[in-house]
Amino acid sequence: MEKIFKVLKKVIFACVLLYGYNVVAVSFNATIPINIITVMLVTVLGVPSIIGLVIMSLSLF
Repeated sequence: MEKIFKVLKKVIFACVLLYGYNVVAVSFNATIPINIITVMLVTVLGVPSIIGLVIMSLSLF
């Protein structure tokens, strides 16, 4: 039961982190969509995955 809460806490933190980034980045037109793949990437890898997603987003689009 404790592991479930730990994982749920990380997922919620990842969603809040992505939302916070998108609020700031909307003026730069560099938002990251919040979907299951991006949330799981940020949950598992943390902040470096956001940096990687931003770089990938800016280089592809």
